[in-house]
Amino acid sequence: MNYKEELKPMTILFRAFQAIEAYAKKDILNYGLNYTEFAAMEALYHKGRLPVQGMCQKVLIANSSMTYVLDKLQEKKYIDRIQDQNDKRTFYVELTPTGQKVADEIFPKHYETMKSLFDVLSKEEKEMLGTILKKVGYQALDMTDLWCSIILNKVPIRMF
Repeated sequence: MNYKEELKPMTILFRAFQAIEAYAKKDILNYGLNYTEFAAMEALYHKGRLPVQGMCQKVLIANSSMTYVLDKLQEKKYIDRIQDQNDKRTFYVELTPTGQKVADEIFPKHYETMKSLFDVLSKEEKEMLGTILKKVGYQALDMTDLWCSIILNKVPIRMF
């Protein structure tokens, strides 16, 4: 078996991901935000008010790191943290009017920039790419779920 040829699609996928991620990060720097600040604002822009724990899950960073990110966004006056009246341990995060204005300006520009990467593909190719990536992603999740349940005896999670 020729492993190099068998794994070529994976190598292509990883390299494409790295190139797309670098392009996205470069664009994000144009808006005066770092990657995690941008991701946090994007979650709030799309989902509205979220608990801090929900932010951690959306942005995929630890609570301690999220606290730092939220501190930076609060210093910029882009977000507010609101304590839950019924459960004093819970805090919610939402965009301020300033944060909403900034988000309304930067996200459409960023989406157009990112969309331009895929303009090279036809509508059918985009659909096919989505289908193929989901198929491989679900296979990886299924295999991870099986591995976790057998080896680690952990509860599997779904991402897609």
